[in-house]
Order: sequence, then C-alpha cells, then structure tokens
Amino acid sequence: MKRWGLMIIVSLFLAGCTAFSAVGQPEQPQEAVVKQTEAKPLPKDIHLVALGDSLTEGVGDGEGKGGYVGRLVPLLAAEDRVRTVTVTNLGKRGRRSGELEPVVDAHQGEIKRADLILLTIGGNDVMNVVRSHFFDLSYERFAKESKLFADRLDHLLISLRIANPDAVIVLVGLYNPFSTTLPNIPEIDDVIAEWNKASQVVLSRYDRTIFVDIQDIFTDRDELLHRDEFHPNAAGYEQIATRVYHALNEQKEWWVN
Repeated sequence: MKRWGLMIIVSLFLAGCTAFSAVGQPEQPQEAVVKQTEAKPLPKDIHLVALGDSLTEGVGDGEGKGGYVGRLVPLLAAEDRVRTVTVTNLGKRGRRSGELEPVVDAHQGEIKRADLILLTIGGNDVMNVVRSHFFDLSYERFAKESKLFADRLDHLLISLRIANPDAVIVLVGLYNPFSTTLPNIPEIDDVIAEWNKASQVVLSRYDRTIFVDIQDIFTDRDELLHRDEFHPNAAGYEQIATRVYHALNEQKEWWVN
C-alpha cells in the first residue's frame, strides 16, 4: 500500500512539473525568422567648389546672399543625409572660359576634396564677341566662337576630372540678357540656345555631370535682372538656385552616398 501511495505522489509531482513547463515556457516555432533593420547611412559633410564668372561671384545680388551659390547652400544643408556644406567660391567678375584652367591648377587641393563642382562660364565669351564686332555682328561670328568655347570647356573638364574623377560637376547654362541691348541681332536667343547645346554635348562625354538650363527663366523677365541689365538680381539668383537644387535632387545618389 505504501508503494502504491509513493508512485501516485511521484506521478502527481511529474505532472505538475510538465504543466509548469508548458505555462512558463511558451512553445517556440521550428524556424525563427530574424528581421534585420537596414542601417541608415551617416550624414555627410559636403565640400562644394564654385568656379566661374560674375554669376558665381554673385554680382548683382542686392541682398548680399552670395548669388545662386549662397542661396543653394541652405537647400543642400537641409537634406537629411547632409550634415554640413563647406563652400570654396572661386568666381570672379569678367572671367572667360580660357582663364579657368589656371584657377583649377592653383586650387588643386580644394578641387580634389570637392563632392560638388559648380560652374558658370560663357557669358563673358559672348560679350567679347559683342564688344569686338559690335558694328558687324552676325550669327556666323557667334557660331564660330561657340566652337572655340566648346573646345576650351572640354579641356577644362579634362583638368577637373584629372584632379577629381568622382565629383559631380554642374554647369549652369547661359541666358539672354541682351533683348534690349542688341536689337541688331534678333537671333540672339538662338545664339544662346546653340551655345548651351554645345555645352551639353561636351558634358555628355563625362560621367557625373549635370547641365542646368536657365535660359527660359529670364525670357521676357527683365524684373529678374539687376539694374545693369546683365546680371541677375536677388530674385533672379533665387530662381537659378532653385533650378540647380532640383537638378541635383534628381541625381542625389551621386553626391550624398
């Protein structure tokens, strides 16, 4: 009798342990699925080098905000993946395309570190044709100079790519500020369009390049020009900065990854 009583007690004890184990430790699935959250990339410090003429310098900006370059910086800095934007502005009023390669040579360090290289050039090349042939201007003279300009731009891009193979190069195109000053050349809009087209052809030979067309911004919009009727005013520079920002936003993977 004692033996049977002992066996009953042991059975009850084992049953209790089994019940405790079932309640205390839930059944595990045969195959556990582990979900991994992809880590977000760290914010990036952007180094920007601006090259070119008076548009890069910001001449005509009555608000003193640094033209389109100065207005572009806060737009870039507001991007989630951007921590800081450092700017080296090498723009100078009156500079023509043939004068840029020495600037590149003199600032190799800044250009090597650049993530973005912004460029405005060509307006003074067009003006040089106007000054040199004011009394006998023709479409043919502009077309001839356009080919020379394209060659100089090509050599400039070679120099930039040798110094920095990876930076995104942005060329801001030309616009027509001559609608009231060059009435003897009614084809001036076509001239500007041809120069822009020549620039686009050159850029198409190089990776990670962007051409930003701004000609339409200033068409019949004298209110966007400075009182000198050549340079943009503050509102004009705002329009350029916005256009450049949108172009960069379309290729964001090039400069924030």
